[in-house]
Amino acid sequence: MDRPFRHSPPRVLSRRQVFALVAKAGLGLKIASLPKIGLAQAATTPVTGEPVAELHEFDDLLVRYLRQNPSVPGASLAVARHGRVIYARGFGYADLETRDSVKPNSRFRIASVSKTFTSAAIMLLVQRGLLKVSDHAFPLLDLQVPFHETSPLDSRLYSITIHQLLCHTAGWSRNLGRNPFETWTGFDPMFFPVQIAQSLGVPSPAGPTDIVRFMLTRPLDFDPGTRYWYSNFGYCVLGRVIEKVSGVPYGEFVRKELLQPLGIEDVELGRSLLAQRALHEVRYYPSGDRSANSKNVFGGQDVPWCYGGFELEAMDSHGGWIATAKDLAVFAASLDVPTHGGSLNAESIQKLFSRPPETGVASNGVDLTAYYAYGWHVESTVPTGTAGWHDGLFTGTSSFLMRRRDGIVWALIFNTENDNNKQVPSEVIAPQINQLADSILRWPA
Repeated sequence: MDRPFRHSPPRVLSRRQVFALVAKAGLGLKIASLPKIGLAQAATTPVTGEPVAELHEFDDLLVRYLRQNPSVPGASLAVARHGRVIYARGFGYADLETRDSVKPNSRFRIASVSKTFTSAAIMLLVQRGLLKVSDHAFPLLDLQVPFHETSPLDSRLYSITIHQLLCHTAGWSRNLGRNPFETWTGFDPMFFPVQIAQSLGVPSPAGPTDIVRFMLTRPLDFDPGTRYWYSNFGYCVLGRVIEKVSGVPYGEFVRKELLQPLGIEDVELGRSLLAQRALHEVRYYPSGDRSANSKNVFGGQDVPWCYGGFELEAMDSHGGWIATAKDLAVFAASLDVPTHGGSLNAESIQKLFSRPPETGVASNGVDLTAYYAYGWHVESTVPTGTAGWHDGLFTGTSSFLMRRRDGIVWALIFNTENDNNKQVPSEVIAPQINQLADSILRWPA
């Protein structure tokens, strides 16, 4: 997930709690029937896309949730099975001001689900022999150290590997790090582009490469390879590695080499400001105060936090993409059926979900069932198989991408981060979608 929040922070479950809710996917659990909704109730909530009779309970679930949570404007859900999208529908409103409804082609910010693209792009470079996960990232990048330093503050930076960046064991913790710009402990540099630009003497707000250069002067929070701490910045570094090795901008490489071979054309890097909203992109509605009371990182008048309070452009490789739920399902489904036009081969896909020793093995040597692999949270057990997921969270959006162990893939996105109970919508609905999928006896042909 991406932090911080400026308005009414949602009650966020711990990753262990979320995983406990969603990791039962594909185990055939028996559940009680969910209550049905009436036609009159459904008629008050726009529903778009082709109905699928066998999967009507997904419709019921999303319509009921939006009806019970008026603070949640809209949602999009797509489901794929055995490599083919079989369901893609929109619910509620993409724009409350114009009353435009969410459609299957509506695009949303996906926040940290973006990391699944970045890890796949890294593995594509590895597959092509241009990179190894054992390579050291910072010697490869060979960036100019700012402030006329002859060396970074922390020599451990040079030992950080691509593998450690992928599985969040590279040495940064947004919870432990000393914040150089505020009084509190905890520092995610991706949310301080103005201050970083000022400290470097570069145009503001700082871009991702300058943010990486700034972090060359910061001490690590722990020895690389010894602990797991989720790090947006680590995936920012991976984006710069992709650019260095491929010779093209990060977004161009992901779109051309990873997504277009799958027929995905509508995924692109998002923009910060409301005036720069892309074609078919929804409008975002932060929970709580939606007034323009945040400093604009680009200068000028104050803005709502989700529209210029942070710099989305600098977050490209850890949280910057916009996508439709259908496109996310197509992408994740290609990792189950690699013969369906995808660029990654079976070996590369297997490595994405393999158990890293730092995050997947206990201190006594016992394999952990739940761990973070390369851009995915994973549960892997014998003989039931492997399930993977990633969530995303910004002020104004929440997303969830699920790759179940039974060949079902689904993607869910909302255009707010809190429901009426101060809970994250995607985290509330994710386990219920998995329960419904477990209960379906007849899937569409």
